[in-house]
Amino acid sequence: MLSQLIQAVPRKTPYKILEVPENINFVALRGCYRRIIHQYKQNQISAEEFRLKVRAYETLSDYDKRKKYDSSKEWISDLPLSQYTTQQLAAEPVLISTLIDRLDHASITEINAQDPITGQTILYVAARAGNVVAVQYLIDQEAKPELSQRTKSTALHVASFYGHADVVRCLLESGVDYRILNVGGQTAEDEAANDDVKQMFSELKQTPYVRAAVNDIDWFLNNSLIQHIDEEYYGQRQTLLHCASKKGHFDLVSLLVEKLSANLNIVDVNGNSALHLACYGGHIAIVDYLINKGCNSTFYNRWGLTAEQEGSKHGDKIMNIFRSIRGQNMFERARQGIDWWFEYYFGTQSPDTIDSEGISVLHHACCHGQYNIAKWLLEHQANINIQTRETPKNTPLHGAKYHGHLNIVELLLEYGADITIQNDLNLTIFEQGFSKEINLDRARLIHQLLVAYQSNLSANKLIDVHIYLEDNQDDDPNLKIQLHHATTYDDLLYVLSTKFLNNEQSHFSIAGRSLNFQTKETTLLSAVCRARYRDSKLIDTPLCLVLHKEPYAEKTSNECNIHQDPEFDFHVFNKYFQSVSIVTHFQLKPSTDEQTINVDDLTFTFSGGSIKNDLEFEVRAIFSPVHEIFRSSECICLFETSLYEDTSKLLKLPLVSMANAAYARLYTLAISTPYWFSCNTRRARLPMLNGIHAFIQHINIIPMLLTLPVDDMVIGVSINQPLISREKPVQCTCLSLQKHDPINFPEIAYHGTNISFVQSIIADGLVVPTTVVSAGKCITRRENHIRRGREASSIADFVDAIFLSPSVHYSCDPTYAVAFEYGDQQLLPVLECSVRKNSYSCFPCTVPSYTPHPDDNMQTIEWRMLDSENIVINAVLFIPKIDSLEVTKRERINKLTT
Repeated sequence: MLSQLIQAVPRKTPYKILEVPENINFVALRGCYRRIIHQYKQNQISAEEFRLKVRAYETLSDYDKRKKYDSSKEWISDLPLSQYTTQQLAAEPVLISTLIDRLDHASITEINAQDPITGQTILYVAARAGNVVAVQYLIDQEAKPELSQRTKSTALHVASFYGHADVVRCLLESGVDYRILNVGGQTAEDEAANDDVKQMFSELKQTPYVRAAVNDIDWFLNNSLIQHIDEEYYGQRQTLLHCASKKGHFDLVSLLVEKLSANLNIVDVNGNSALHLACYGGHIAIVDYLINKGCNSTFYNRWGLTAEQEGSKHGDKIMNIFRSIRGQNMFERARQGIDWWFEYYFGTQSPDTIDSEGISVLHHACCHGQYNIAKWLLEHQANINIQTRETPKNTPLHGAKYHGHLNIVELLLEYGADITIQNDLNLTIFEQGFSKEINLDRARLIHQLLVAYQSNLSANKLIDVHIYLEDNQDDDPNLKIQLHHATTYDDLLYVLSTKFLNNEQSHFSIAGRSLNFQTKETTLLSAVCRARYRDSKLIDTPLCLVLHKEPYAEKTSNECNIHQDPEFDFHVFNKYFQSVSIVTHFQLKPSTDEQTINVDDLTFTFSGGSIKNDLEFEVRAIFSPVHEIFRSSECICLFETSLYEDTSKLLKLPLVSMANAAYARLYTLAISTPYWFSCNTRRARLPMLNGIHAFIQHINIIPMLLTLPVDDMVIGVSINQPLISREKPVQCTCLSLQKHDPINFPEIAYHGTNISFVQSIIADGLVVPTTVVSAGKCITRRENHIRRGREASSIADFVDAIFLSPSVHYSCDPTYAVAFEYGDQQLLPVLECSVRKNSYSCFPCTVPSYTPHPDDNMQTIEWRMLDSENIVINAVLFIPKIDSLEVTKRERINKLTT
C-alpha cells in the first residue's frame, strides 16, 4: 500500500510531503514535525502517510543529509523493514513488535548506541515520536535515558519539546534527572510544548522518588520526613534507596539508611536490591557502604545473578570489594557482632574453626555477648561444648557465664549445653565464677537460671515453651520456660505467676487459634494439638504460645472445628511393644574417651567423662515396619531406653543417630498420651533415658529448603518421589497434600509465598498478619506493598487479612511469590487452595504494574479472607520462572559485558 502511495506521488519532494518551504530553518522544521506526530497520535493521518513523512523528516532534519538532497534531489522515500535501523523502528510506534524482536538479544552497548550520522539513541527517537511503549521497553532493557545527543538534549528534553506528557511521566518515573541543561541552557521543563507537559513536571517534582533521582537532600529534610517510605514506586517498583543507589548519590543513600531507616533488602520488579543497582552502576563507595550496613548480597535477580555478578562489567573495581569482605577475620566479626557477615560470607567454613590460640568462633561470640552470631553458629551445627585448646579449657558456657551474658547462657542451655563438663581447674559451670565487672544482680540471675535448668532436667521438664505477650510484634518471646509433658492449664498459670508479677493475662492461643482446656485434667500438649491446623501426633518444641488478657477473639470459626485427641491406650501399646521388641543390655564404665554402642542401625554416643560409675544400659527396639503399633507409615524405628541403676551415675545424656536415615527425626513419647515431642534445638540428644522414643522419617522435598514430616501431611503421591509434574493451571512440579473437596470447598484460588514459609503454612494454615505461628515467627505483610494500618477499598486496615487470587499468574507476581533456586531452575512457590463459596470479598488489582492474562478479571482478582477455616491447602506448586539459570546468567553477563 505504501508503494502505491509513493507511486501516486513520485514527484513529491520531502518539502512538499512535510508541507514546508525549502528555506525553512531547523527550529521551524522541528515544530512542523511535532504537529505531524500529534496528528498521527490522534489518528488524523494513517500509518502509511506517517511513514512517508518520517522518511522526509529524516532527510531534512540532518544538516548533511539535507545538503546532499538539495544538491542531488535524491532521497530514500521507502526501504524494507530488514534495512531499518533500530532508531528508524523506534520512530514508528506501529513497528514496536519488530523493534522488540530486533533488540531481544541486544547488549546494553547496542541498546544505548548512537546513530553514526544523527548521534541519536533509540530511546531518544522513541521519546521524540511519543512511542511510550517503546520508551518503557527500552528503560526496562536498561537504556540510559540521560545520554545526551549532539545538542546535549536528553530523551526527557525531546519528549517535553514534542509535547508527550505520557513519555515525560515514564521518564521521570524511571529516575531521569530533570535538571540537565542542553546547549541552549534549557532544562527539559523549560522546553515544555504544552500545559499537559508542564503539569506533569509540576506534579511529579513533588514526589519523593523524582526528588531522590536528582539527589535533592534538602527537599527531604525540609519536608520533615522521619522514616524512609519502603514503597515500590512506578513500573520498576523501586524504593527511594534503589533510586539513590543506582544514581550514585552517596549522601542520600546514607541519609535514607541512617536517618530514615530504609529497608536494605527490598527488591524491585527485576529482583534487584539496592546493592545490585549500585554494583551495576559501578558506585564503589555505595557498594562498600551497603555491604557494611548488612545488605543481603546473596539475593539473585531475575537473571539469576547476585549483586557481585551484576558488577562484573566493571571488573575488579567491584569484585575487589566482595573479595575483601569475604576475607575478613571471622573471629573479629564474631567479637564485633557483625551478624550479617556470617549469614552472607561465612560460606562452607567449619563453625568449629579455632584461632591461633585455640579458641573457637562460637567461644568468641559467647564471651562477647553476641547473641545473634552464637545462635547462627548453633543453628549451623557448631559444637556447643567445644573447649578452648589452652588452659583452663573452658566451654562457651563457661565463657558466657564468666562474662555475665545472661541471654547467651540461656541460649546455650536451650541448645543443650553440657552443664557437667569440668575445665582444667575442675570447675563445672556451677563452680565457675564471674568477672569482677559483673554486678551481683546479674550474677544471681544467671545462677538462678542454671539451677532451674538443672532442676528441670531432673524433673523431666522437657517441653520448651515460649510465651509471647499479645502486643509483641516481633520474633523474640517475652519468656522461655520448660514444662513437664503432663502440665495442665492450672500448672501453666502457676508457672507464669512466678515469672510475671501481677499478671492478669490467662488466655492462650497458638498460631492464631485459641487453646481450649476442656477440663482441669486437659494437658497443654492436648490443647495445643487439638487446636492445630492438621491432625498429628507429632509435636515440635518449643511451643510458641501467645498470652492474652481477654479470651482470644479469633478471626476464624475454629471453635467448631477443634480436633479430638487420637484414641490411645498406653497400657495396650506398652504391652504389645514389650512383647515384640528385641532387648539389648550394655555394661558401661567411666571413661574420658567417647564411647559408642550400637543396636542394629541405632548408635548411642556417650561423651567422655559423662559416666560417673559403672552402670547397666538397656535398649528395647523394633525396627521397620512398625506400622501396627505406631500407626504411621514413616516410623522406621521404635525403641525404649532405660538404666537399671541410679541415673545420677550418668552425668550427660547420649546422642543417638540412625544409619541410612538422613532425614529421620527423633521423637519421645509423652507417656500416657498419644503425643510424641521433639526439640528443634536438641534434635540428636535423648531428652530422657527412661523413655520411649521413635525415629520418624521426614521427606526432603527441596534440599536444604523444605523438609516435611509425613505424619503432619496427607501426601497424595509416592513418598519416594513426592514431586509430580502438572500441566494445569500452568506447567509446574507439584507437592500434592490432599484431594480437592468440591462439595465443601468448591472454589480454587492461589497464594504466592516464600519457600521458607511453606512448612509453617502446612502446619498452621494461612494466617492473618501479626499472628505468631507455631514456629515462633510473627507473620507480617510486605511493608512496601500496602502498609499495615493503611486504608484501601474503604477498609481501614486492608492488609489485616489473608489474600488469595483466582489467577495463578497474579499470585506469581513478585509482590506475592519469592523466587528460589532449585538445581538449574528458579522456581516460584505458590499454594493451590480450595475455598468455601461466598467466604471471601473480591477487590481490584492492587499491583499497578501487573500485566493481565487473558482470563484475568482485574476487578475481582484479589480475594480477601478473614477466616482461615474457609481455606484448605491442596498442593504446593513450584512454577518455573527461569528454566535454565546457567543459560540465563550467561546471556545476562554477555549483555552486560559485550
